[in-house]
Order: sequence, then C-alpha cells, then structure tokens
Amino acid sequence: MTISHRPGDDQTNGGMEITIRLTPSEAETIGRDALLMAEILDSCLWAMAMLRTNINSRDPGTPAPTQGDWAAALRGLDRLPPRLQGARDGVIRAYITAGGTIQRVAEAMNMSTSAAQDHSAQLTANPPTVWEQWATSHLPGRRRV
Repeated sequence: MTISHRPGDDQTNGGMEITIRLTPSEAETIGRDALLMAEILDSCLWAMAMLRTNINSRDPGTPAPTQGDWAAALRGLDRLPPRLQGARDGVIRAYITAGGTIQRVAEAMNMSTSAAQDHSAQLTANPPTVWEQWATSHLPGRRRV
C-alpha cells in the first residue's frame, strides 16, 4: 500500500488529492471494506475541516455547518472507532501469538509495560470481538493465508 498526495485538479479553488493504492493482494483480501474505510476517512477529514473553519466547504457558497451537517459528520465518525479497535486488537493478538514481546506492544501503543500486559492478557483470554473478526475476516470463498 502506498499513499500519495498532490494539489487538486481544480487549481482555482486549491484543494488536495489523496490517493491510496493497494497492492493486488491487499485489494483482493480487503475488498469493498477498503472503499468503506476511505468513505469513513473522508467523513473524518470533512469534520476536521468544518471544526477548524466553521465552514461547510462541500455546500455551494461555503456556509456555516448546519445541524444536519454535524449529524452527518458524526454518523461517519462514529463508524471509525470500532473498526480501528478491531484492527488494532487483531494486530496485537497476531503479534503476541507470533511470540512478540509486551515491551514492544507498550512502546507501539505509547503505554506502560504493565498496561500493555493487562491489555494483552485481557485480549488473548477472550475470543475476538465482532469488530476484530471484521478486521481479520476474508471474503467468502477466499483461501486464508
């Protein structure tokens, strides 16, 4: 996967284009969930811009955000945390299963070793959550690597 950016094509209004390129294997494995995550990230960036400027740049005339705009942004943003937590928990579980150290988990998560130990112990003592299963699932009919 690579991420690139460049000024948007509409030079009169500025802007930026962000491109996320998945490898063929990533695209096949992640499938339509890649588009879903891109849409959620788009909601996050839109919300951040509205918070920083108090302008909804996606509506003609760039008015101040309405209650409906804030509700739409919140709907998008609310979809992100459980998916990120599921992916994070899946990575921790895979790392620990592969023999990784708690010290490295603590460093990666910017927490104390004891907090990482507690988190990892709780995680590995329980079956994967629905969102961890979502993050680690494969498309039907696909061989799990």
